[in-house]
Amino acid sequence: MKVEISDFAKQELNNIFNYYSLEVSENTALKLIHKIIEAIEELERLPSIGSIEPHLSKIKLDHKYIVAGNYKIIFRIEAEMIYITDIFDCCQNPSKIIKRNKKN
Repeated sequence: MKVEISDFAKQELNNIFNYYSLEVSENTALKLIHKIIEAIEELERLPSIGSIEPHLSKIKLDHKYIVAGNYKIIFRIEAEMIYITDIFDCCQNPSKIIKRNKKN
């Protein structure tokens, strides 16, 4: 199955990299981004993995998630495409997931 990453999710990856580069180290930032990308590649190979994202059930687009480190990779499947809509820091208030994914 093919994976498409939304512009919003790409921006979140960029934000994660920038934050860890400044606050910890560029090496740590690269390792974390690599871990997230590996999880997305695993999703591409095994699209049935993941759990229903309960905070997005009201949207009724069947959003699911997988976890990489402290991050939820939020996605939905349509036709033969996996859409990554968000990369969400699990340390944040989960209610933010709804606001961030209504458009995606």
